[in-house]
Amino acid sequence: MRALLLAPFVLLASPGCETRAPPCEFTVSKNEVSAKLATVGVVEWSLAGAAPSSAKIVYQLEDAARSILNRGGEAPVPLGRADHRTLLLGLKQSSDYTFHIEATRDGQSCVSPTYALPTTGRFATSPPVTVKVSRADAREPGFIVTSSGTSVPDSAFIIDADGAIVWYADGPLNTTRALMDYEGENVWMIALNVLNSGGEMRAVSMDGEREQRDVAGLEFAHHDFTVMPGGKVAALVWRAPGVDPESDLVIRAPDGTVHSPFTIGRNLYLSDSFHANAIHYLPFDDSFTISDRNPNLFVKVSATGTPAWQLGGVCDGAPAGNRCAAQDWRVNHGHHLLEDGTFVLFSNGASGSSHVIELALDAQPGSFSATLVEDYSDNVSERTLGDVQRLPGGNTLVTYSGDGAIVELDSSWNEVQRFTVRVGYSSWRPTLYGPPARP
Repeated sequence: MRALLLAPFVLLASPGCETRAPPCEFTVSKNEVSAKLATVGVVEWSLAGAAPSSAKIVYQLEDAARSILNRGGEAPVPLGRADHRTLLLGLKQSSDYTFHIEATRDGQSCVSPTYALPTTGRFATSPPVTVKVSRADAREPGFIVTSSGTSVPDSAFIIDADGAIVWYADGPLNTTRALMDYEGENVWMIALNVLNSGGEMRAVSMDGEREQRDVAGLEFAHHDFTVMPGGKVAALVWRAPGVDPESDLVIRAPDGTVHSPFTIGRNLYLSDSFHANAIHYLPFDDSFTISDRNPNLFVKVSATGTPAWQLGGVCDGAPAGNRCAAQDWRVNHGHHLLEDGTFVLFSNGASGSSHVIELALDAQPGSFSATLVEDYSDNVSERTLGDVQRLPGGNTLVTYSGDGAIVELDSSWNEVQRFTVRVGYSSWRPTLYGPPARP
């Protein structure tokens, strides 16, 4: 283990100044790698004198090659704790990092010396990931929060843009979705539970110190969930026993209380069989988008259950009225609606190749239309799950779950890089701190 620098650092104002700033004297009382998660750094520290009004820890990978995208990051410091306990996230396995603290108080900037974090460990059971880079200059930095899907071992994990697994935890049976909560404090994960034979929601804190299994109120959750501000999770929950009944949207608060604001069934769209399989919360207007693979449709629904529009399925007599646009794909799962009306969806296809379809939606109070922008196929036939997300820089992330590939495409739909690993749904984040890019 490398020697650690723990000596206090003192910064004094220049001699001759009429007003002297207080000295910046840092003390680092804890500098370690989490005993539960081998790639999470834990730092506790203090600053002598008045408390800082803001602070962050800047950390970086030692001797990183120029081709590496994930070289470190900036961890916001939770100032409500006396020890300023801060987690350094996104660290690569078996790697060395250094860090320093930057704090501000009363207009004064304080910077600590540089410290060496202990060498990170390895995950014994994490799946192998292979990476094929086609356009190194077009890669979008960030992280992919994903899960094992229908493969084993059942797990949730996070891959960085270099293809390295930087976080890993055991998951429930057939873990289809894993997401960091809205504030980035925990990873939640869900069991597929496709036949309503008993599911599980599970949560693990980012440092691995806290775990909740078989979360009460979500025992019959299935396929997918989404996260909401305030530490809430909203899950698809079967309403009754049997194959393909209706579902309820069930929202769980951090204090354990649950409520269901609406049903996902005939009240939202017309069908004789229901198989809701993907859901996302839209913070820009407090609503949800929901996929159902049996009637081949998506709906957008207000937080109280009022249909805003329907895309695909049967439009004649639809609860959304004239805000319904018929489509001709077969079987759908993952999707992403942007605030400007861009909508990308994953269509598995009844046979043959799966497709990623981009549509431009125009939703008006009395009308709704969808214009085709792109119909992309990689000649892959994906029969289970499948996901797609538009990244902020214009790239698109496509997840072929059963085929075992996550593919990043540029704005012209050319391949940028390909991660080969068996996964469920996938969600990209620019950083492992704060709100997600797509809840």
